[in-house]
Amino acid sequence: MAGVVPVVLGMIDLIQKNLIAKTNLASNALTGEILINVEDSFHFSDGQEIILIDYGYNDPLSPHYSRYEYAVIDKVINTHYLTLTSPIVDPSGGWMVSNGSFIQKTIGHSPLYDDRVYYGDREVIPTEEMAVTVEPNSLSNEWIYIHGGLSEEYRVSIMIYGKDIETEQGMQILNLYADNMYELFNRNIHMDVDNYSVPLLANVAAGTNVVVVEDTPAARKMFQLSSLIPNADTYEVQDNIGIEIDLYVTNVSTPGDGNMYITLSQNNPTLFGNQPLNRAYNTQEYAIFSRHGRYFYDSRIDNIEYGMVQKGSAFIRAARLNWFGKQVTEYKFPQQSLRGEYFPEITSSIGNSSSSSSSGP
Repeated sequence: MAGVVPVVLGMIDLIQKNLIAKTNLASNALTGEILINVEDSFHFSDGQEIILIDYGYNDPLSPHYSRYEYAVIDKVINTHYLTLTSPIVDPSGGWMVSNGSFIQKTIGHSPLYDDRVYYGDREVIPTEEMAVTVEPNSLSNEWIYIHGGLSEEYRVSIMIYGKDIETEQGMQILNLYADNMYELFNRNIHMDVDNYSVPLLANVAAGTNVVVVEDTPAARKMFQLSSLIPNADTYEVQDNIGIEIDLYVTNVSTPGDGNMYITLSQNNPTLFGNQPLNRAYNTQEYAIFSRHGRYFYDSRIDNIEYGMVQKGSAFIRAARLNWFGKQVTEYKFPQQSLRGEYFPEITSSIGNSSSSSSSGP
């Protein structure tokens, strides 16, 4: 049984990768510049607020001790470049790669940190900064087809806690976080849970259909011919530019050079023949190959409580978002009884003994 734990962990991972998006600078971001060179802009978008920060933040000898700089993204140009709405103003000259400088998304001048996204709610939140808890609530189900299609619906509460929430500005920050969380999960209706993903080791040209990944025991177990796994169309290729889903694996080659060569088809090759990929995938665009784990055919946040919520006997200032996710689990019939009796093992002798022959009258 897969259960709710991977679902909640998948939700936490989605929050950490997007509401706490980070990427290192690939070159120095100097005072007066608006063009920023980063390693990977994938989790950032136009209009987002960010901070520029380096590891001198905790060093009393650094000019950036206890300092970071707020900025707003004007446009994400591509994977490696974005522009700001106004120039960098750092008085010490800017943010240097040698100091480990990076950018991080923030909302309302109030950044959220990885270690403040918790599995399960808390009676007392151990921080005065922004915090998020993800609390599983319930599981319900119904049969949607026979034989054996059981639709299972998970219900999860997301709580957002903020600093100085009694002030007007604090309430606005809380509302901004709630709206960003709402948009994030509604842009991920088919949320990834238990996916197995690896980077591509070579570029893939449009019109071809072979991807190259590292040959490992885990990859050999996960990447198999589609005829050998329950759901054939569970593979996908994506990079920062685009994605192709529901792919079939028609061949897996492991020649012993440390690589796996996997042949893909857009549709069922038995019915339509081997159909190549529609577009190119580039390793510099962080191309990956994935096998789906659990498929949620419908999920979203369907309710938000923006302000006062009840927690036990107390009413507190926080935002609560209610999320549901639906998946189908297939059961095969007829099922063997798990209440079978323990009988001694019997070795059949019927028809094997020479004494079983009989003579006529």
